[in-house]
Amino acid sequence: MRMRHLRYFLVVAEELSFSRAAARVHIEASPLSRAIKELEAELGAHLLHRSRGRIELTWAGEVFREEARKMLSFMEGARNRVHAAARGYRGHLRIGLADSLAHPRLTKLLARCREEEPLTEVRIIEMPFSEMVKALAHDQIDAGFTVHSEISDKFIKKVAWTDRPAIAVPKNHPLLSLEKISLQEIVRHSLVLYHPERCFGGYNIIHRWFRDYALPMPSIVEYVSGHELMMTLVAAGYGVGFALESQVKLYHHPDIIIRPVTDDVPSAVTFLAMLNKPYSEQLSRFITRTQRVGEVDTS
Repeated sequence: MRMRHLRYFLVVAEELSFSRAAARVHIEASPLSRAIKELEAELGAHLLHRSRGRIELTWAGEVFREEARKMLSFMEGARNRVHAAARGYRGHLRIGLADSLAHPRLTKLLARCREEEPLTEVRIIEMPFSEMVKALAHDQIDAGFTVHSEISDKFIKKVAWTDRPAIAVPKNHPLLSLEKISLQEIVRHSLVLYHPERCFGGYNIIHRWFRDYALPMPSIVEYVSGHELMMTLVAAGYGVGFALESQVKLYHHPDIIIRPVTDDVPSAVTFLAMLNKPYSEQLSRFITRTQRVGEVDTS
């Protein structure tokens, strides 16, 4: 069984079209179809149901899709660990990052890891929260940062740090007359909001704030995949946007004024999520450093 057969199958399973899949992997549709038939012959099972130009996964195909993902993930992990060892590293950590959470605390944490444990390579992998959950379950990452608090019981989450939310307001906006901005005031204005899939944690937190106060969501003018694009659209006058105070320290814009929210709006908590199983020594030390960074910044 060749690795390229696994990759071909996963692309076909995603596209459910040989022509679209062939375009993605840069080969013709006929050799792609033959590769899948070779794979089926080796497995002794039909993975795809072909009918009148349509493709559907059989039950065996659905099962094999998950197994193929695991095998490719295992091989990719093995390759990365070997490369790390060749560069002199003795340990290896894979850390997922959801919800566009890059901010000064993460910078400080990674710098501390390099200083205190230089022989352990720490790889940061950006991904949506839904992909993070799958990656944790399939042992594709060791831990992941997210602001989403509702996580399955098969995972453990530890508080990494907390942030106060703030409001990014374009210059000359009427909200600038307020020293602190309430949710009741924001309802009256257009909002640039985090994307419900790509930044699920941030999207969910903001929705929960308005729901808990029995307030309608403001008019959403645009969904964004991260903080930097949100600041760009706010500066252009599309609307106002939510930010974390730690993120504001990283991204400045001359046409944006930052206002704190009123004290009744709760702080946002960043969690470090892991699979509920014994930790490696490297991961245990990473957790300890994460919590120390959070304690220093909140003390």
